[in-house]
Amino acid sequence: MINRRTFLKLSAAATAAVPLAALTSQTASAATTLTAWGVCGHPPSIDDTSYPADGVWDQLALAASLGVSYYRVDFMIPTTDSASTDWTWYDAVVAAARANGIQLMAILTVPDAIADAGNGWIQSQVSMLVTRYAGQIPLYQIQNEMDGVAINGPGVDGSSINDYNPDVYGPVRDRMWAICDGVRASDSQAGRVVNITWKHTGFLQLLNNDGLPYEVNGLDWYWGMEDLIAVLEVINRFQQREILLTELNITGGTQSSSEAEQADYIATAVQTLRASAPDKVHGVYVYELLDQPAWDDSQAHYGLVNVNPDGSWGDHKQAFDTFHQIITG
Repeated sequence: MINRRTFLKLSAAATAAVPLAALTSQTASAATTLTAWGVCGHPPSIDDTSYPADGVWDQLALAASLGVSYYRVDFMIPTTDSASTDWTWYDAVVAAARANGIQLMAILTVPDAIADAGNGWIQSQVSMLVTRYAGQIPLYQIQNEMDGVAINGPGVDGSSINDYNPDVYGPVRDRMWAICDGVRASDSQAGRVVNITWKHTGFLQLLNNDGLPYEVNGLDWYWGMEDLIAVLEVINRFQQREILLTELNITGGTQSSSEAEQADYIATAVQTLRASAPDKVHGVYVYELLDQPAWDDSQAHYGLVNVNPDGSWGDHKQAFDTFHQIITG
């Protein structure tokens, strides 16, 4: 998963340049009903300190104790054929989720080792992975925040189709299309999720203009509530069946804010969504389950649970209990 902070820097540079009115001309819809509660995690290939392979069952049990019904986690697209792929972690997270009554949103992630592979090959590898878990994973995210790859840099806010470099956007779209086709070839029912961050709705407009086949819009959000509702109103105009907050947390986690401030941010966001979000908004995924002390930036502080440098768990943060209370009522 992309380092969260890249886009905070981009957004801060562009905030003053584009008025909020440019994002929306509609009034927020009546209250939505939130039914999908989730939390984000990582595979050991991204962080084997906080999320080691042998800790999968404990991680999913912890998520279950939080009360969530979804676990969003990167699924690296295999680089070898099925017989040569080590499926141990994949099988374990699918089994652990099922045993704990949790469904998965698998983020289909292209490893650096195959970044230059042809789209036909990527599609076949995705199809191979999805075939193995057909009917067991309801949602596949099509890579992560690809809007940030195609955007023209920190001088724009991403709300216009002109904010993206066509020479970069085209290959990004084609890769995403191959992944979408790979999912559908092997599972006719799984939902395909495309996520953006901040105000980057121009990227979704481009994808919709081009006819990318997917079903769910995801928004990663770490900013203010007024802008959140404005962006959701724009996303609501697209034809996809639902909208999910695929990442939600206060900027910097508990690196720059207190535990109480983090908890209050999540509670305020949910309250705002319930009161004002469009009715296509169905779920909230908090980023993330565990702190990541192996990272040397704010990534180490987003978790709902403190983690020691050796990977052992510390206390639950206030946000853990707040989110649990929100979910359980």
